[in-house]
Amino acid sequence: MSSRAITTLVVGLLLAATAFPFRDGGTYEDTHKLLTSLRNVKDDRAVLTALFKKGDARIDDLIEALHDPDRNISLRAQIVIRYLGNQTGMKALEEWYSKQQDIVTSGPIPIPLSERDYKWISDQGINDADNYIYALALDGSPRAKSVLNEMMKRTGRADDGTVTRRALRRVKVSHPPKLLSGGNDPAKLVLRNAFFISPISRPYTSARLLGLNGRKDKALVEVYINPGPLAEEWYHVVISKHGRGWKFFSITQVAVS
Repeated sequence: MSSRAITTLVVGLLLAATAFPFRDGGTYEDTHKLLTSLRNVKDDRAVLTALFKKGDARIDDLIEALHDPDRNISLRAQIVIRYLGNQTGMKALEEWYSKQQDIVTSGPIPIPLSERDYKWISDQGINDADNYIYALALDGSPRAKSVLNEMMKRTGRADDGTVTRRALRRVKVSHPPKLLSGGNDPAKLVLRNAFFISPISRPYTSARLLGLNGRKDKALVEVYINPGPLAEEWYHVVISKHGRGWKFFSITQVAVS
């Protein structure tokens, strides 16, 4: 083969790589199949766990899936990226958000909070931002603390029965960013330190490890509260490795009966 032909071939391969920067033919099809099967993060926990375990190594697959013409696949890719909180994935997700006319966000709120998160909190009323309370508490940055303190001031003596007020009270009497103590079992660590669970619900609460990510620096734990029929709650909690210990990374209520 002549040097000119070789040059032409190399240029062609480079152009192809530029046109399709994310696809890995060896894994993308499998990743897509898993996303197709992820209809409900609670009921399809085995699928979610598989994606959580493989997600860091397949982050390019998940980023490409954001652009899938099937909106369900795109939404599920977003959810998995947010469970992982992978820096590469979150950066790509933010770029993807910036190009969308109508943004539908779903999944956990990983830390640190983004500029988009703070704008959303600012634009919404306090009662519409309750899902951000735990994320602000876990973030622990000066900005997050300031926003959280402002939310506490604005709620004042609001009805203790509201979801927002209950969440704020639990955050106020605890220290969410602390290093979790009590052994190395992720499920036991989460259960022992689950500040987001009310004292009255603790006797009915259990936790189990769903899986570790590929880097083994994050763990996905399911927390189940069952005080009786029609009163069940499910949470997905991600904790991240910090030195020899762990810290809460995201807390998401995924279902209520």
